[in-house]
Amino acid sequence: MSDTLAAIAPVVALILLGWALRRAEFAPDAFWSGIDRLTYFILLPCLLVSGLSGANLDELPVGDAVLAVGAGVLAAVVLMHVARRAVAPKPGAYGALVQCSLRGNNYPVLAIVVALFDDVGLSAFALSLIAFVPLTNLISVIALVRTSGARAGGGKGAAPNALGLIVRQILLNPILIAVALGLAINLADTGIPGPADNILQILGRAALPLGLLAVGAGLAFDAAAGSGRAVLASMAVKLLLLPGFVLIGLYSLEIEGTYATALLIHAAVPCSVSTYAFARQLRGDAKTTAAMIAAQTVVSIVTLPLWLWLVTEFP
Repeated sequence: MSDTLAAIAPVVALILLGWALRRAEFAPDAFWSGIDRLTYFILLPCLLVSGLSGANLDELPVGDAVLAVGAGVLAAVVLMHVARRAVAPKPGAYGALVQCSLRGNNYPVLAIVVALFDDVGLSAFALSLIAFVPLTNLISVIALVRTSGARAGGGKGAAPNALGLIVRQILLNPILIAVALGLAINLADTGIPGPADNILQILGRAALPLGLLAVGAGLAFDAAAGSGRAVLASMAVKLLLLPGFVLIGLYSLEIEGTYATALLIHAAVPCSVSTYAFARQLRGDAKTTAAMIAAQTVVSIVTLPLWLWLVTEFP
């Protein structure tokens, strides 16, 4: 348990520091949005390409991981749909609920997994991305597009070119592209030339601290006031039910060790701050989304260590 807390404490500290700096107006808003874009499109991909190109990928359980995560995600989606009228009767709130209950924040996942498992954690993190990101992005886009149309009244308000948006979100995701490139270099056994690898490593080292600071800067705790049952439902699904469903799948398929821990962390972390921009882009309920992000981030400080303790104590 002490190792778990030691891995989580710096993550929480950096997120809180980012929030405090934003509240103190240490830098303009454009600075924080620029840091977020720099980390997402450049720094984190550099870290993944460099790390995965030389990682030990023997017996990476991709098929079992996708199956375990897929079953857990679909179980959560069915549950949300059944309880929709009770917890999120408005279309916009339901779209926010689906997105914020499925999409995890990559930066805490990577920071915790690397802190726990060093370089081996990178391949486990990549496995979690492969298992979670395509499916959760696909379901989130579909939910937001459908509910934004209903929210606007009929189909007039629906985001244009929904199919194109879905394809771009999955195929042009810079994190997934970096994972694919790193894996390809690894499988080809060509390696990265020394100077180029040094550049990638230098840039990659900045990904986690800057990414976590940007996460904290993006939190809007004032949005959580009076947001209602949908926010509570998002916390219940994202922080309790989804990791519970995924854990059942991991045990059923006998996935254990580093890989099981990484997959469970990805299921149990709060939703990404980027879901707010995503909701605005697709004309969703951005205010409720902001409330869900803030509420989940605070409560996950308690729930995440418990899930990590559970997966390590009961192999």
